[in-house]
Amino acid sequence: MEQISPDALIRTAQFVRWIRAFFDGQDYTEIFVPLLVPSPGMEPHIDAYPVQQNGVTRYLQTSPEYALKTLLGRGMKRIYAVTPCFRDEPASNTHSPQFTMLEWYRVSADLFDMMDETEALIHWIIENQGGSPERFGCDLSQPFERIKLRDAFIRYTGVDPWLAEDGPTLRKRARDQGWRLSDLDDDWDNIFCELFVNEIEPKLGRDKPCLLYGWPRSQAALARLDPNNATEAMRFELYAGGFELANAFDELTDPVEQKNRFIDEQKQRRRLNRPIYDIDLRLLAALEHVPPCAGIALGIERLSMLLIESRQIEDVLSW
Repeated sequence: MEQISPDALIRTAQFVRWIRAFFDGQDYTEIFVPLLVPSPGMEPHIDAYPVQQNGVTRYLQTSPEYALKTLLGRGMKRIYAVTPCFRDEPASNTHSPQFTMLEWYRVSADLFDMMDETEALIHWIIENQGGSPERFGCDLSQPFERIKLRDAFIRYTGVDPWLAEDGPTLRKRARDQGWRLSDLDDDWDNIFCELFVNEIEPKLGRDKPCLLYGWPRSQAALARLDPNNATEAMRFELYAGGFELANAFDELTDPVEQKNRFIDEQKQRRRLNRPIYDIDLRLLAALEHVPPCAGIALGIERLSMLLIESRQIEDVLSW
């Protein structure tokens, strides 16, 4: 086993101090969320670690999202958490089953306000760190590129998935452009994701950070749909230096629509033979009182990897 570098851990701790200073300066309140929760989230491809507690099954949180949004329903306006999260999935160079999440929410903000705030946070860290703002050739001090996902598909693949009504059509159009795809299934979302991961994601955030927004409605998760275009979700992801760093939503606050999405996700999990989690009724009740807001989750370890220019997550872990 390689020896953990104290310098990397010290620098990561400093980044977190700067993050807390940034949010404290913006009148946010830091929240300490529970790690054991009754419902860990419904995303079809994320599994949680179960824990038996007095005969009741609870789960290590996969995200603090439910806990934080519940507090928005109790009247809080600007909140953030820096917290451990756990996901039952394989480790890789950029992912650990236990990791640290920065997540923050702001009432009366929309997706584009959150873009501005995310950009300001990264610039704040770079200014405090000093020295060159370039990491892996990406200049973090530059204004972030903002591009719609649909435009990115057209730019990098020549394919417009929004014009393909089903999976077989999308597969044919991609192959007509010369792209190679697996033959695993004809699900539109799976083909979309395969094209995105292989042909688009590696090209994002190379020279300067990139905010990619306007995701398909089928991948909205807990984001609301664009009121001007119901085929797209109000969601963005942040890319820089070869890393996917953050995922943001203009938050869905309609409890009826959210419940329907949870039910659909339970059905997807059942089809995928994954554990079925209970719907968080406390969250649904809170959504009735949550005003318009936006939120974002950012991986601390990945941000630290970018800032110290490491491609191995083990370099910034203490375990």
